[in-house]
Amino acid sequence: MLPSPNLDDRDFEQIVREARRAIPKWLPEWTDENMHDPGITMLEMFAWISEMQQYYMNRVPAATQLKFLKLLGFAPQLGSSAGALVQFGNVSEPLVLPAGTKLKGQDQLYETTLPIRLSPVALQRIIVRTEQEANDYTSTNENAGVSYYAFGSDALQASRMYLALDRELAAGDLLTMAIKLFDDDPVEAAPVKDLHAQVVPSARVSWKYYGVGTDGKTAWLPVEVLTDETLHMAYSGKLALRVPGEMRPVMVHPANDQGRYWICCTVEEAGYECPPRVEQITFNAVQALQRDTHSALWSFDSSGEGHQAAALDHYLSRYGKLRVQVREQSGRWRYWREVRTLDDCAPHDRCYTAQPGSDGMRIGFGDGEHGAIPERGSGQIRLIAHLPEFGDRRMIGRSNGLPGQSIAVYDIPLQSGRFKLQVGVPIGSELLWEDWEQVSHFDASAPEARHFVFDARAKSIRFGNNERGAIPSQHDEPNLCLIACEFGGGERGNVKPGLITAFVHPEQHRLGLNVNNPFFAAGGTEPETLQDCIARAQRTLTEPFRAVTAEDVERIVRQTPGLKVAKVKALPMYTAGMREYPKERAPGQLTVAVVPFGYADTPMPSAGFMQTIKRHLDERRLITTEVHVIPPEYIRISIHATVVVEPYFVDEAASVRRALRQTLKPLDGPAGAGWSFGRTVHRGDLLGIVSRIKGVAFIQELWIEAEGRGWTKTSGGDIMLPPNGLVHSGDHEIELMSRTDM
Repeated sequence: MLPSPNLDDRDFEQIVREARRAIPKWLPEWTDENMHDPGITMLEMFAWISEMQQYYMNRVPAATQLKFLKLLGFAPQLGSSAGALVQFGNVSEPLVLPAGTKLKGQDQLYETTLPIRLSPVALQRIIVRTEQEANDYTSTNENAGVSYYAFGSDALQASRMYLALDRELAAGDLLTMAIKLFDDDPVEAAPVKDLHAQVVPSARVSWKYYGVGTDGKTAWLPVEVLTDETLHMAYSGKLALRVPGEMRPVMVHPANDQGRYWICCTVEEAGYECPPRVEQITFNAVQALQRDTHSALWSFDSSGEGHQAAALDHYLSRYGKLRVQVREQSGRWRYWREVRTLDDCAPHDRCYTAQPGSDGMRIGFGDGEHGAIPERGSGQIRLIAHLPEFGDRRMIGRSNGLPGQSIAVYDIPLQSGRFKLQVGVPIGSELLWEDWEQVSHFDASAPEARHFVFDARAKSIRFGNNERGAIPSQHDEPNLCLIACEFGGGERGNVKPGLITAFVHPEQHRLGLNVNNPFFAAGGTEPETLQDCIARAQRTLTEPFRAVTAEDVERIVRQTPGLKVAKVKALPMYTAGMREYPKERAPGQLTVAVVPFGYADTPMPSAGFMQTIKRHLDERRLITTEVHVIPPEYIRISIHATVVVEPYFVDEAASVRRALRQTLKPLDGPAGAGWSFGRTVHRGDLLGIVSRIKGVAFIQELWIEAEGRGWTKTSGGDIMLPPNGLVHSGDHEIELMSRTDM
């Protein structure tokens, strides 16, 4: 028998002791803690109840804990597949690789997530030009682990990055590139699902090429940007560009040896919190996931008209077996028959043609005279494609029509949530197919619900009993079919760079292409354990999801998707320009001061950064609150001091300045915490900092100067900051005098 986990090892005596120690803190007026006091009796009674609750909690089985988690809206997460950027080289002519192209990395299989059009173009030179300098970063781009600024360290307006191509792109050609930015900052951005919908760009760039315009003159002309996952060079991602006209060679300094075909990225509107640092730019690159899809399905709408068609370009449709299902009025699916031509089909024959085309495998249907027409409706047509060797394995068994039946699937490594099941219902001499849904248990299943439970440990599929969950229709032949099935996932897919090197299918291998992953594959995780799920639920339930208190607001702002927020301060009932805050109040107003992570001494948020935070807060604020997001007000503090020191310390004025700079800084760092929003710069605090330096005898004189807006100086020499004020160090004038010279 396995030992039960001990959820809480405190006994009755320990609970009583801890409670009695807390009395002075929570109830200082309670002074009589003797045994005769009724309060002690109540305390002991609740300690006994707590001990009994622990006893029963230690005996809650895993199945019950899963149900408790479901009541809270949680369930153990499935394992995820690792993702890797793969690059294709040695492209001699334009060609298209379909989505789902299978690649091999050691003993793992990877699949491309999107179709990619490969272009026989190589990146020849990379030039970055700013107002002050021009640099060639071609060799830097070829070395992994070395980064360079795409638009200089300041990324000012009109800064440019030039990419030279080794050959001309014809008009209408598509160029796909992947840009990997350096991202090893101490502040991590919160995950974002839809970058373009949730994040307002901090800066804006334009892409141009040098070519011939409609007027016949050569100039820098706009490139058509089809896809921009980088959000104007702020994030790593892919770019798909189309050159609309003819390109012309031109020389770009400092690459003055010959004319080249150039594409230029220009900063049209500055504002990056962190200037983009590029690790590598690669052409002909696409994302791949560590998975092995054996069968997949796609749905298409039916117009109800004749000669309608559906096109599918996927690895499985090219190199696998394709089947077509059409939904009937009963909601069940029927397989239609593939024919070479529809000319010999009768009006009611359920048949289709499958012909390869430029847009993939093209499925054609009849017109009511030669072949039937699928009924009109959304998602009426379903294309199912599977690997040839998976054809027989799709049928996993037959239903015996008995309640609570279980189907063993030992020979197929199914994973929860990564397969779809159909059950065949005999109608006459044919089988019509019903979709069944996977659930975690039958507790909420109605008698007619087509549900099943997959037990990953037992490697079996269980069905209901007609009271909780329906029973599949009985049949003498196999009538349980997997119409979608994929394998993979886990930490084993997080392979090192340079290990994804080969195609799986021989026909693609014969294309002569090179494939490589220039960076680590990442993101592969194992399925979440029950204990990890409980811990995640506990963490999640303590996180605020509504901006009620100031602390809630600050935590929510730090979790703004896609942003790196270094510092935030919520100011309730405050609006910019108020002079007597907090005495003066603005009801219904909430102002949030934010500082982004950046490399500058005084990082400032862009308009897009603040707008993104405002959008995020607007969805979570109280309905009567008006939200304002403002930048910090930096106050430059300069210290003038005359300090008497020991003789050996008379030349160490730099040490005093260093101590002052470490204190008067806006952001947290390795040397200590940064200055708090609105905190007054007290002269006494600075005197204490300087006097604690080893070698300082005493301070003869010290005064403070400030530069900026909104600050005031008290009669005692202190600097009072505005509510959104932060300090940063100016030029500190420190005069050291030897104690022996006094």
